Amino acid sequence: MSLILDDMLNRVMDSRDLATLEPVLDRMAAEYGFTASTYADCSRVPLPREPTPYFVTSLDRGFLATYLEHDLPAFDPTVRRAASSNAPFLWSDCPDYRRHLKPRPGVKGRVRLLVELASDHGYRDGYVLPCHARDPFGQPRSAIISLFWPGDPAELERHGQPPSWFRLAALLYHERVLALRGQVDAPPAAIGLLTDRERECLVWACRGKTNGETADILNISERTVIHHLGNAMRKLGVHSKVHAVAVAVRMGLVTP
Repeated sequence: MSLILDDMLNRVMDSRDLATLEPVLDRMAAEYGFTASTYADCSRVPLPREPTPYFVTSLDRGFLATYLEHDLPAFDPTVRRAASSNAPFLWSDCPDYRRHLKPRPGVKGRVRLLVELASDHGYRDGYVLPCHARDPFGQPRSAIISLFWPGDPAELERHGQPPSWFRLAALLYHERVLALRGQVDAPPAAIGLLTDRERECLVWACRGKTNGETADILNISERTVIHHLGNAMRKLGVHSKVHAVAVAVRMGLVTP
């Protein structure tokens, strides 16, 4: 895990423009068996016929053309869920998506068109990682990373959630996209304000340790670890431990 994490974080941080950053997401997806990926801004879920938000994708051009032609971003249940969720999820975890997996009589709605479009291209399920950040003015800057699974959906369920390195690298990818697009800066109040203990807790979290394992390593209580991580999250302006690690890595406050 350490070698993969180091490689992915270095690839993200070494990207000096969007053109060199974009292929990194596909490399990450391939490490876990996915054959296509999409990163899309979902700070605001678009309404029908509104301009398409910023996105990059390795999907087939025919898939993408149909998806945009029918205004499917405005009806995609995974986009709506990712806009208000922190936890990763499967497409089939969305009730509206799951409801249309079996053919039904009657007029086809947009979600049904979406399900059929994905199935026609060999995708019956996928994985979604919501990514949330805030710009220097406190405004939300959210995105959805969607990974397309080419095989049996049951195999994807058996895979379980992508490993911790993937979630960390995905959040760092989001932070890097925002930085290269000029939409977010490092929180100035955080620089120099993290204590040694807060940094230590973030470092061990970055290396995949649980709060309990970190407590054992540092010879402190798990409650104290949670306290330090909470302080670090507050200073970095984030709401999850994984995101705190991603921001701290991007800012150079900790190294894996």
